[in-house]
Amino acid sequence: MKRKTKRRIIRFTILLLGLLIIAFLIIFLIKLIFGNNTSQKYYSEEAIKVIKENNLTQVYKDDYSKTLDEILKNNLYQDAYLEEYLKIDYLDETDFLTKINQYLEIGYKAEEVNNIFKLSNINQDKLLNLDKQSDFTKYLEIKNFNIENLARYEEYQAKNQDKSIDKVVTYVNLNLDKEFYTDPIRIENPDEITTLINKYHYVDKDFVPKNLVTLFDSKNGAKMVKVAADAYQKFIEAATKDGLTLESTTAYRSYSFQNTLYTNYVAEDGREKADTYSARPGTSEHQLGLAVDLNDPNVIGQRLDDKDFEWVKNNCYKYGFILRYLEEFVPITGYMEEPWHIRYLGVDLATKVHDSGLTYDEYYDLYIAEY
Repeated sequence: MKRKTKRRIIRFTILLLGLLIIAFLIIFLIKLIFGNNTSQKYYSEEAIKVIKENNLTQVYKDDYSKTLDEILKNNLYQDAYLEEYLKIDYLDETDFLTKINQYLEIGYKAEEVNNIFKLSNINQDKLLNLDKQSDFTKYLEIKNFNIENLARYEEYQAKNQDKSIDKVVTYVNLNLDKEFYTDPIRIENPDEITTLINKYHYVDKDFVPKNLVTLFDSKNGAKMVKVAADAYQKFIEAATKDGLTLESTTAYRSYSFQNTLYTNYVAEDGREKADTYSARPGTSEHQLGLAVDLNDPNVIGQRLDDKDFEWVKNNCYKYGFILRYLEEFVPITGYMEEPWHIRYLGVDLATKVHDSGLTYDEYYDLYIAEY
């Protein structure tokens, strides 16, 4: 009896396996004979309705595409772009579908469109207003890539083949492919603590920072924006506690004051040399009310000695300041080293800039500017 039961189980198992194999072969043959027509079942009812109403039978010759499904559902289908729709990866993003057609109309192909959607939203929108750009795929992983500067990147790298592509992008974004003071950009929000002002960015001559207060140690009425002045006091108190005798000399400077100062320097040394140590009016950090120049009254013949400089370099960021003009920064800032000039950014940002080892110009372009 047990042997008969065992045989029945074996025969049943074999029969079941045989049926499964036959079913698999039938499904395989149906797909082979009818191609991808079975993909119809994956399309949404709305898409199928559009397909039938417009006699778009050619759609069923291809595998299911979420992008095509959504294009059909939203009545954005254009027959000329069918092959491209099928190759574009679907993204659940605002205006994704309408942008697809716009990029295709400009002349981009599916692979290029997929790459475009790896760019920032700002760059995506910029592309809609530009003629078709040459290949930009090598820039896709670069955070501060700006599609508007693509031609300039290529030209600058051709002249500076020793520079990495990420450096090329940053330097061109900073306009270092141009002479200093070329095509200056007006700063829209100069009261922001993060404001970048340099030889390519300026403020209006009538700009005066809000909330200026006199520095606690000032002998000549030097002022800074209050938040910077408060931080400066803590900075000086810490220096005093560590045995230094630092004090402020000049802080906020009006446009007219800077103009007089710069004009005098030009008269004395000529414009070319003056530009290496003095900002032209409208381009000085001092006009922002966020910068202060330091002095050690016990040092003869210079503003700070080596001990002062090392302490400032190693501690100023703890109180929200950075050393803006170091010797290694000269090619980017265009100014000679000024170990006495510190700029307020707030403790968090100043610490990040300090730890990065970058100029504030580079840091701003990489982590604050939006492209």
